[in-house]
Amino acid sequence: MARDDRRKRLEHAVGFEVGRELGARSILFHQAMANVAGVSVTDLKCLDYVDRYKEVTAGDLARFTGLTTGAITAAIDRLEKAGLARRERSSSDRRKVLIQLCESDLMAKLAPFYEALGRETTQMLSRYSISQLQTIKDFCESCTEIMRRQTEAVQRVSRSEAPEK
Repeated sequence: MARDDRRKRLEHAVGFEVGRELGARSILFHQAMANVAGVSVTDLKCLDYVDRYKEVTAGDLARFTGLTTGAITAAIDRLEKAGLARRERSSSDRRKVLIQLCESDLMAKLAPFYEALGRETTQMLSRYSISQLQTIKDFCESCTEIMRRQTEAVQRVSRSEAPEK
């Protein structure tokens, strides 16, 4: 019985207390970075997809985020205006327009914060065994999938309740 109580307490701590605080801290960090960049958090996360996947089109960003193509076009416009991204024709398919990161003073201003986050995360991860890291990876991937599905559910409701034009 004591083991069941301990498990319930741990499940609550991981699923609600720690998970909620991690989510809040992540949002607050990204909002602070977006404030420095002069763009929205969504714009900054679109830029993250560009950084991760390199050869990204506006359509790709719409699929990754679930945002409308119009919202993505506006995000790319803001990222271009801020000097963080640019549109560039693909060298292999001139019909395709890729979104590319820009090297700029603003990118140089943001980079040290992301580098520090990466260093601290790497240092923290070194405390865990390979088996523990596999469990953490599985947990994080499962949480990510849950969040993706729930985001899509909210977006479906949001779109169905949008006023007709």
